[in-house]
Amino acid sequence: MTTTSVAGTPVGEPTTAYLFCHFTGTEQRETDEQLYFAVSRDGLHWHDLRPEGSPILTSNLGERGMRDPYLVRAADGSRTWIIATDLSIYHRGGSWKTARANENGSTSLIVWESEDLAHWSEPWLLDVASRIPGAGMAWAPEAIWDAERGVYMVFWATRSDEDNELGNATNMYYATTTDFRTISEPVKWVDRAVQAIDATMLRVDDWYYRASAGNSYIHIERSKDPYAVSTVPSFDDEPHAGDPNADERQWQFMTNLDRIFGDDFNRLCGGNPESHRLEGPELFRFNDADADGMPFGLMGDRYNDHNGYIAFRTADLSSTDAHDWAAADIDFGAVKKRHGTILPITEREYQNLLDTYDAH
Repeated sequence: MTTTSVAGTPVGEPTTAYLFCHFTGTEQRETDEQLYFAVSRDGLHWHDLRPEGSPILTSNLGERGMRDPYLVRAADGSRTWIIATDLSIYHRGGSWKTARANENGSTSLIVWESEDLAHWSEPWLLDVASRIPGAGMAWAPEAIWDAERGVYMVFWATRSDEDNELGNATNMYYATTTDFRTISEPVKWVDRAVQAIDATMLRVDDWYYRASAGNSYIHIERSKDPYAVSTVPSFDDEPHAGDPNADERQWQFMTNLDRIFGDDFNRLCGGNPESHRLEGPELFRFNDADADGMPFGLMGDRYNDHNGYIAFRTADLSSTDAHDWAAADIDFGAVKKRHGTILPITEREYQNLLDTYDAH
């Protein structure tokens, strides 16, 4: 399986390392819902650039907190954006039970911009969801470059009782932008009877692979049209990828991680009761030197037992065979990492980050 690049690197330099941007998610201090950086040479062993309690980037806009960041490399390699959820449970009293964050939360994203990953602009708010009738929030954004249309497709989760068709009112939406300062009209993208949240997407050849959280499972789909809308009661109700009559321009359900690993899945995820209940999936690609026959990574956040990320690798995102998948042995470092983003970076960017931020 060959890969298709979705963004450039500075002056065509090869990527040899990785940047991990994340929040910690415990919500008991103001610094828990801000952005932290870690770097790695191989994508498996991570070095935190700042200790817990000392974030790299802090927002004083909107809700004065950031969660669920995503790093977006510009198509020409000239800059990188961070897009993140504008939310602070800490500033809403520290409890999800009373925060009502999905009912009256921010409909904007926090955006940062950098030309070297080490020095960042002042942040700004990008309103993506206020035009959705009854929108309660905009959470867990990601974006992917669409070379054919020359735009970035931005997607996120919004709760809306007014705009909902099936069951749970939290669904996925998308819109497009060229600069992350203005954005098109939002389109409802995924509507399920269960909560549909935390989509992540990676293009491989002509296929777009999407991993989404729904009812604590990580579901995997694919389509040759990333803008295709899917409104069915469950992920399993989509046409299956193995069906010869399945339309390649619609989303096709492939499998979920529980089915791939079967009875062994909970043990792989840590072995605690309900360890395999995951959200916040993140797809990423290993650099060529680190691929080792399994070039694709998929992380999931073990939110149910509060143990942070678990990671898996695969040789082929289209495979449902457990032999093509493996739990990745990753040292995530000392700082807990929740719902973050991994970006392959150049040697120059790696050194700039160490020189600018490393506190060790």
